[in-house]
Amino acid sequence: MRIEIRKYGDLLVSRPAGREAAAAMLAYLPEVGPEEPIELDFDGVLVVAPSWLDEVLQGLRERFGDRVRCLASKNESLAASLAVLTET
Repeated sequence: MRIEIRKYGDLLVSRPAGREAAAAMLAYLPEVGPEEPIELDFDGVLVVAPSWLDEVLQGLRERFGDRVRCLASKNESLAASLAVLTET
């Protein structure tokens, strides 16, 4: 299943907003098959802060584990945020 992140805004910067977005995503994903990947599409998003992304990834990975992945993007703030999260 592909999730279009731009539906949650184009400036994704706070931990509370990330927690809220993760809860909204989880509310609409109960019908996902047991092997189906969860793909996060950041097309159209201008800024993604590490705190927002951390909340979303944590929330989704609690339920779906390693099936959650971020699709390739030219968004430099996404790349920087992912780099920060993988360092910790």
